[in-house]
Amino acid sequence: GVMGLPSEGLETLLGPRPVARDRFGLPRGALDRRAEDAAGWSLQPRGLCRESPRRGGRGKAAGPAADVQSDDLEHLPAAADRRARAVAVEARPQQLRAVLEVNQEELWCDLEACTTFETFTDECLREGLVPLVVPELRTITVGGAIVGIGVESSSFKHGFFHEGLLEADMLLATGEVVTLRPDGPYADLFKAVPNSLGSFGYLTRLRMRVQPAKPFVELEKLWCSSPKDLVAGLKQHCARPELDYVDAVALGEQGGMLLLGKFAAAIPSGQRVQTYGFWPQFYPSILREGVEFLRTDEYIWRWDADWFWCTQIFPGLRSRIVRWLCGPHLLRSDVYKAFNDMMIKNILEPLGANRNEELVIQDIEIPIDKSEEYIREFLRVCPSYRIGKIKLRRQGLPTTVPIWLCPVRGTGSPLMPMREGELYINFGFWDALEGAETKGGMAAGRINRELEVLTASLNGKKTLYSAAYFSEETFYREYNGDLYKKLKQKYDPNGRVRGWYERLTKIDANTGARDGGQAAETLPSWACGWGRGRPCGRPKLKP
Repeated sequence: GVMGLPSEGLETLLGPRPVARDRFGLPRGALDRRAEDAAGWSLQPRGLCRESPRRGGRGKAAGPAADVQSDDLEHLPAAADRRARAVAVEARPQQLRAVLEVNQEELWCDLEACTTFETFTDECLREGLVPLVVPELRTITVGGAIVGIGVESSSFKHGFFHEGLLEADMLLATGEVVTLRPDGPYADLFKAVPNSLGSFGYLTRLRMRVQPAKPFVELEKLWCSSPKDLVAGLKQHCARPELDYVDAVALGEQGGMLLLGKFAAAIPSGQRVQTYGFWPQFYPSILREGVEFLRTDEYIWRWDADWFWCTQIFPGLRSRIVRWLCGPHLLRSDVYKAFNDMMIKNILEPLGANRNEELVIQDIEIPIDKSEEYIREFLRVCPSYRIGKIKLRRQGLPTTVPIWLCPVRGTGSPLMPMREGELYINFGFWDALEGAETKGGMAAGRINRELEVLTASLNGKKTLYSAAYFSEETFYREYNGDLYKKLKQKYDPNGRVRGWYERLTKIDANTGARDGGQAAETLPSWACGWGRGRPCGRPKLKP
């Protein structure tokens, strides 16, 4: 089964796949030699379901919290009391990564906060369900997508990932474990957790809404010949209730491809299931119109095998032979990130080879009525077509740059101030630029700073995993800092948990030193969900 977990339920839903697999449940590649062991990477599946009728129920009740050791976390039954889980957080928080219960009748799932979306989605699919929103990279953690922002092609209907949160257990700086719900004594904290970057406390358990799924997704690709038509097409198709997924890719100012998906129970006669990932790659297929059918799990992870299109920065990964040698086990976003971070830290930075290179790693929410303007202004501010590394070309058109467009409903969460319920477009752009415009590299951040100004001028909001250069005053003005400060004083009066702006900029509140800055990382660890940083790393508590 997927990731080495029992597969009978998944095969009932999705059909068998007779492929030789390794101990991770993934197809073998000729060069798949557990390279992660030598590099110190851990790609072990992030959890398993401990609550399912076929798995024998909940098991024994948890023992006293004081008796729980760090290594016991994998064996805690679903009925373990909240305090037992909280005691283990400081010892080994990365172990909080299991799905506890999938409730088919009431359509919710209980899971621990460091569970990856790969595990969450696998367990739901076994029961014929799927999360409302599944961010596109496998090892993003569920907790990370709550305290950060998670978006994908179902967000036109369901909003950001955190909109599906029903309740959560949180370890506060006081040592108290509380349950957050939309109503009740901690309703203010429940509303403020999204986009707080874990600065109020440590999430341990979440209850998320899920929805029924079908075995396949019918994916239609429609070409639009201008940014105006592309944005209008997104707005039009977001109003179609029969669709389950809507996103698009803009190709510079040439237009772009609409990607429209809906669940399908079976494959029509004369059609076949299209498989992407190892070969062929998904992202080149968006240059061609047509209709195709994908397995639901493969649709969900369609972008992961090439980090959208960012594998263009790695020589050889567009070669079928190289991809065959690597195998799907290494063609994963978490492997790319580990390799990329290692290269930057150990080679590029020591040699000064990237001192004038600027990483533009951004997801930015723009009101749909300003989105056409944003595309044109973005290309002016960010000349990636000329000095960037990522390129795409549709037949008959010049080579240009891709931009991901994902419609999303504005949230009412106070720390991500938007017009609730109104349609926005999430613009995703990821590239490394080097030219006269990027002199000074990430320290100067010239292009990223201009994008922040552009976003504010169009009443947009950037997600906070992105490279950020806000002053503290500007940041708190843009993101409802007055409310944040009141809640921080209420729930962490002594400032034991690292603050919001400190987490964004990595500035130590005691020394004033900047620890590399947000821009020093391709993606922060709390967003990628590797269990190395907050919220899924050791909590940063002051004495």
